[in-house]
Amino acid sequence: MRHILFDFDGTVADTLPLIFAAFRSTFQQFLGQYVTDAQILAMFGPTETVILQNTLSPDQLDAGLAHFFEMYTKEHHRVANPPEIREMLASFQEAGIRMGIVTGKGRRSADISLREWDLDRYFEVVITGDEVSAPKPNPEGILLAMKQMGISAEETIYVGDSDVDVLAGKAAGLVTVGVRWLEVTQGNGLFNPEPDYRFSDVRAFRDWVLKESRG
Repeated sequence: MRHILFDFDGTVADTLPLIFAAFRSTFQQFLGQYVTDAQILAMFGPTETVILQNTLSPDQLDAGLAHFFEMYTKEHHRVANPPEIREMLASFQEAGIRMGIVTGKGRRSADISLREWDLDRYFEVVITGDEVSAPKPNPEGILLAMKQMGISAEETIYVGDSDVDVLAGKAAGLVTVGVRWLEVTQGNGLFNPEPDYRFSDVRAFRDWVLKESRG
């Protein structure tokens, strides 16, 4: 393999707790409701902006969006992304492996996380939910990323932490890798369907990729 496309939240960025905190604060502030992590996770699919459009009244939306993104940004200052993920990405870049992101999150929140945790240097392309008409499991984002990078499915893998990641990768004709190496992911440890490969340790995945890329 020479190219890797990654999901973002729960895969290369430990952002799910940050997303939960920002949504919970927003719903508490504007709706007076406490929402659980599971309830927030059930809303996933559309971007954060669309989720808030679907839950807040029109007169609350602008203030609600401002509150959400303010809280989301602040959470990055409170916690750090796992250092072993940065080490993995750096080692791939050094080995000449080209990388991209295909995520369902919106452009604004993706840019916040990439900037605040200094991850943008590793990825040639970042396809967000704002750039596609259909979210995962539709393969549109993966196909768009490959087109922009000028790469083929035969030499690319897709890596993610959820069933929709596996489904999207398979639909795009890629080898799929399911990962559960962060404490908070979008699954319960199982995948349906099963990915081609599974990893629960960042360094084991890094070593496998580097070995395969040399072969």
